[in-house]
Amino acid sequence: MRADSPAPAVCTAPPTDYQSLPSVTGPGDVKVDLDLGIGPGVGVDNTSLCFRNGSLPAAPVIRIKQGNRLTIHLTNTLWNSGPDNTENCDIENYVGGPPVSKTCSQPEQGFKAGPGPNGSFYPIQTNIPHLSDGTTNLHVHGLEVSPQPCSDNVLQSVLVAANWNGPLPAQLTCQNAPNELTYSYDIAPNHPTGLYFYHTHMHGQALAQTMMGASGAIVIEGEDDVRREKLGISDDVMIVRDIPSAYVPGETTPLVPAVKLAAASVTPPAAPAGRNWFPTVDPRIDRENIAGCPADLPDVGGPAVTRLTLNGALVNETAAFPPPDDKVLVKTMAAGERQLWRLVNASAQTYISPQLVLSQNGKTSILPLEIVALDGAPVYDNEGHRRIDRVDTTKKPLLLATANRVEFLVDAPPPGATLYLDTTQVTPGCAADGIPARRLLRVVSTGAPASTSAPPDAAALLPATQDPTYAHMLDVEPAVKRVFAFMEYPRGFTVSKSQWIVGPPGKGQFNPNSTDFFLTMIQSTDGQGQPVAIRPFVPDSPPDVVVHLKGKDSAVEEWTIQNYTLEVHPFHMHQMHFRDVTEADAIDGRAPILDTINIPPASRRASSSQPGVDTPDLPGEVRLRMKFTREMVGDFVFHCHILAHEDKGMMQKIRVVAD
Repeated sequence: MRADSPAPAVCTAPPTDYQSLPSVTGPGDVKVDLDLGIGPGVGVDNTSLCFRNGSLPAAPVIRIKQGNRLTIHLTNTLWNSGPDNTENCDIENYVGGPPVSKTCSQPEQGFKAGPGPNGSFYPIQTNIPHLSDGTTNLHVHGLEVSPQPCSDNVLQSVLVAANWNGPLPAQLTCQNAPNELTYSYDIAPNHPTGLYFYHTHMHGQALAQTMMGASGAIVIEGEDDVRREKLGISDDVMIVRDIPSAYVPGETTPLVPAVKLAAASVTPPAAPAGRNWFPTVDPRIDRENIAGCPADLPDVGGPAVTRLTLNGALVNETAAFPPPDDKVLVKTMAAGERQLWRLVNASAQTYISPQLVLSQNGKTSILPLEIVALDGAPVYDNEGHRRIDRVDTTKKPLLLATANRVEFLVDAPPPGATLYLDTTQVTPGCAADGIPARRLLRVVSTGAPASTSAPPDAAALLPATQDPTYAHMLDVEPAVKRVFAFMEYPRGFTVSKSQWIVGPPGKGQFNPNSTDFFLTMIQSTDGQGQPVAIRPFVPDSPPDVVVHLKGKDSAVEEWTIQNYTLEVHPFHMHQMHFRDVTEADAIDGRAPILDTINIPPASRRASSSQPGVDTPDLPGEVRLRMKFTREMVGDFVFHCHILAHEDKGMMQKIRVVAD
């Protein structure tokens, strides 16, 4: 490692109360310089990462209008603080923490695929080690832009640590130096307008860097923003992030064990309807040995292991929910003001379920969410007409996975009243970490209302024209149908069913208590992926899926994603939005437009071989319609957006070819 490197860029100390975020923008093309730096974190003696833009106090909200080019010049100023070529360590050891332990400074040995438990099951390959060396890159989450090098490409873009003195990866033409890269993104004139975000995406280090704060927001603007501005409606961008609970010792909100699955949860299925071209349950997936749960562990999951921040400030928790007002972050709005709140869950592994609570004259009421957009895509019905969804979160909770976004209209509370933004307790399945309720924000109004007139009717906010962009997916017969499966196996089990490449392992080279995570294509009507082998993501491997456009401008496919585990998994596809055509997910009969979707956990059954343990029974599943276009030609990825799972292999590569 080089000792003459400049010191890393210094992050601003986290705020102690709610703050609106700074923005950078321009009338046309937008150019932004970002430094990935390091600074004080939330809590005592903790470290955070940040994207610095000059003297701005926080990662900037990048605002750009449709039809322009966004250029981001990224400089990685981090130092590699651990031994060269070491396995990815826990976040506390990642940078600026205690000395790297021997356990994570020795890479585990590799494995190769071996037979399954018997000939009737698919072969399972154990995970491979990932190195922690300070490298990074950038992903613009949700943007429908090219996956080619120097655009939104996370497979080839690598920025090494500033003091790195080892072998270098292949350098791209847009790379100014080994730790600098200039990304360019062409935003189409018809790109969906709404909230997106940027974050690091270096495989094996995504969890640590994102959990330490390396993220920021992007807003694509268009005619909707012009209409709202004319009506006096401003916006406020809110970023929720998570940190390890150990960073902030003290009281935390307890889980409520009596919460039912239907409340703020993803409900495991009853027997799903059969399909005429694939089995409901794949009999060659070994469900008996998938990671299980103690039979007495409820579906609220285990202990909570994370805390939340909102725009960088710690969300306080107390032993009883809700906390007193003086413990809650506070925001002010002008009396009579209406805003569009743009909320992104930029957490690495924590779900949220937003809810608006109005307290007035000693009474509380839950307000509906007036949703304008989800995952950056304005709300459309199935025919392409715009609409605003009024969602009663007491009947249909809105579950935001890591990376989900929601944009909703909010009116300032009446004088003397208080409005709260809560996230309700989430029920993610017995194999997941617990996620208690939190009170994110308290809103009070100031001054006299500027007008006595009622807020503008929702119709005034919407275009009158029809947009068939996403309706087309629902009208055509898919060219290909595919089935994918989420699976988790304990490392002790996968090792016993694999073969050592070299071995036996030395001391500290194998952790039998860890878990291997998989996302595997198990069926496809075009015959791809046969024979099936359950293996983790390997960056240099050939693509697991190849989409052929066959000389056309686009191709529509239908993907069924099955979840054979006992926890919910968020599925994310780079470069696109898809339509969720799962009947149970419909909102007023509408197929939502998303880029990240929750896959329900499997239902539970008593293990036949492990007393006192529940294992998966029927898998949870969703069905998605996807439109692949010429703008997507190249290699990109899809994965679980719980970043600990992604880092450990729950990701695969896809290639779109024009033919």
